[in-house]
Amino acid sequence: MIVVFTTPAMGHLKPMLPVLRGLCRSGIPVTCYGHLSFEGVIRSSGAGFLPYPEVSYDVERPDFNLVRMAADIIDASDAIADAVLPQVRAMAPRLILQDSLALWGGRVGTALGIPRVHTVTTILFNRETVRAMCREDGSAKLIRDALSGALPLARALARSRFAVTPAEAFGLPGAWRRLAPPAMEVVLNLREVQEGAVRDRVRRCFVGPTTDEAPVTGPLGFPPGYILVTFGTLSNTSGARFEAAMRGAMAVGLPVVALCGGKVDQGHLREVAASMEAAHPALWARVVGRVPKIEPVIRDAVAVVHHAGTGSAWEAARFRKPALFVPTIADQMVFATRLERLGIGRRLSRGSETDESAVARGLDAVLSLHPDWEALESMQARAGGTARAVGLVLEAMREAGR
Repeated sequence: MIVVFTTPAMGHLKPMLPVLRGLCRSGIPVTCYGHLSFEGVIRSSGAGFLPYPEVSYDVERPDFNLVRMAADIIDASDAIADAVLPQVRAMAPRLILQDSLALWGGRVGTALGIPRVHTVTTILFNRETVRAMCREDGSAKLIRDALSGALPLARALARSRFAVTPAEAFGLPGAWRRLAPPAMEVVLNLREVQEGAVRDRVRRCFVGPTTDEAPVTGPLGFPPGYILVTFGTLSNTSGARFEAAMRGAMAVGLPVVALCGGKVDQGHLREVAASMEAAHPALWARVVGRVPKIEPVIRDAVAVVHHAGTGSAWEAARFRKPALFVPTIADQMVFATRLERLGIGRRLSRGSETDESAVARGLDAVLSLHPDWEALESMQARAGGTARAVGLVLEAMREAGR
């Protein structure tokens, strides 16, 4: 059997679901650990479900100081690894499949001598990527992060008895010192958007984005032809970003749907929507907290304003929707720049995230694009997608059994 460790964030979990579904269809027993809030979506893949223990780290409100984030991941891995290790030992899986940020999977696999396959949902954090991220953040933020994060990180390392290094906490290539390296990394992204090369001894395969095979059907509660605004599970905490994007959409003469979840003031955004509708009687605006599936919402849009998370980026591209990228953190900024080079969207200029005029100018540019969707889809076909990802995991499982 295969035991799976997810990272409890939809942007990390969703690309893994088609892989789990493919493994289950192949007849392999799969047991997946996850946050309780994702039990239903995990079970829908056909995998069995086991809950993580409660940890103090709130994945819904992450700290984007990467030094403190490393401390949070290490602390969470202490609690989770201790709780699940006896269960995994009893299940005796042949292979562990884990998100690259699920540090506890690496600790359990190393302790029990079980080979691991990592899935990577973002760009790889190699030397070139890290340098680009540092340029995006700027020296002032880097210094602030180091000063405020150094003590929490030192405490987390001491509490864990230095079981891992900070680089291992992020699953960085070539960082394996205290943990056994993965047998393979399956990158759910295109090599064409990767910054630089990765050089270490781990086998690494870029398979491109993974998607479900089922066709997207069903009408929505509002007519097509709108700008969709969505800023992801982890980064949609800024109501000001939503408001600027909504006003920018209206300024270019299009209706707008804001998919904002529960972490912003939806009441205020609905008041904004009502005032915009009053000022633009021919247009409409909707604020939505939750939808059963995002695919139909993207399908009926003309363009998407999003945070350059990999899930949002590839879902928009799947339906051939150009995008305005409004990244939140440094890896999203690097990824947004690479996507812009592919010609499928435009990146909003730094510092103008709450400037509705800048958003309107960005949307004007996006709506004038003529992306070569066929070329992008050819790249994805060559990478192999879900079928290749499933095949690689099965291959690693066979090798583990020899």
